Amino acid sequence: MEQAFNEPYPSMERKCMMKETEQIIKSLKIKNSCEHYEISTKILKISSPFISSSLNYVRNKILSGNIFPDRLKYTVIKPLHKNGDRCDVSKGRSVSLLTSF
Repeated sequence: MEQAFNEPYPSMERKCMMKETEQIIKSLKIKNSCEHYEISTKILKISSPFISSSLNYVRNKILSGNIFPDRLKYTVIKPLHKNGDRCDVSKGRSVSLLTSF
């Protein structure tokens, strides 16, 4: 077995720059759908100038600590009807709404 597999995750040495965080937020598609925190990408993009510094700090802490916060692992699963009889469960599918962060 290779040595890389002895440790679960190697530490990230490079810090993320705030400009990168702002570019990621700008690249998000504008959607009105909300997730667990009820924050749409539209709201995230509008508030970007005010929160990008804090988001960049959290992002660097996650990468340097090799721990992904449990609160960001939540998802909202909603049923989505495709076609046909609405009472027929096989005529639908589920959609997972992940956090924008």
